[in-house]
Amino acid sequence: MKLTLAIDLLENEWNIVEPNKPVSPVPLIFATFLLDKKRLAYTMDNKPKLARNDERDLKAILKKLRTNHRGYLQALDQDALLPSNEHLSQQQQLLQAMIGELRKMEAEGELKLIRLEMTGSWPLYQTEEGLLDLS
Repeated sequence: MKLTLAIDLLENEWNIVEPNKPVSPVPLIFATFLLDKKRLAYTMDNKPKLARNDERDLKAILKKLRTNHRGYLQALDQDALLPSNEHLSQQQQLLQAMIGELRKMEAEGELKLIRLEMTGSWPLYQTEEGLLDLS
């Protein structure tokens, strides 16, 4: 079974977004996993979710990413002006770290990360005139 999570590092939360992915101005990362049924649990409404151990692992991964990339996540949240290629460089570091951490959750035939996508407001290049109006 495929299960896609919408990960919001700014708010330190995630949601399952099957079958439709939301359109959002918030910077989100969609992580899609291929899961065996023994790695799934279900809510009271019979909706799939990660098994408890995997939820704990994901919480620890997100905490580590938020800690290690705090400076960039704060700049992203505040739409801070960064030097010309700094957004792209920081995003690459963040995503490489995320892929590495999420792949540590993998288990042969049980859980595999199969796709990672970015959506929302992830500036690649920005000048002062391009700053968002956050007032």
